[in-house]
Parts: sequence; C-alpha cells; structure tokens
Amino acid sequence: MILVADASELIALAFCDSLNLLDAIFGNVLVPTTIFNEVTAPDKPQSALLQSYLKDKIRRVDMQ
Repeated sequence: MILVADASELIALAFCDSLNLLDAIFGNVLVPTTIFNEVTAPDKPQSALLQSYLKDKIRRVDMQ
C-alpha cells in the first residue's frame, strides 16, 4: 500500500518519534514536493528530522 502523506500528520509523528510507523504500516511512503518544502522549512518544528526521513520519499505531483 502507498501512503501520500500530508504536513500535519508528518509533524505530529515526528514529535512522537514515530515516523517509522509509516514504513511499518504502509511500506511505501511518498510526499509531494510542496509538502516536503512546507515541513522542512527552517522555522517548522522537527524540520531537520523530517528532512532526513523524507529525503528519498519526495515525488513531483502534476496538478494538471
């Protein structure tokens, strides 16, 4: 199963040190580029942890 993750949930799981649950439950986790940029902005909580976790999970989404 593939999970396309959103910002709020990713930040909440990062706070709980539970990002690994996404891989355990869903197997394949993908995040749109815009969400990656949002959660890894320097002023966002847990941005460094999220950047490390999501670096290989980014996908470009064509909105057309």
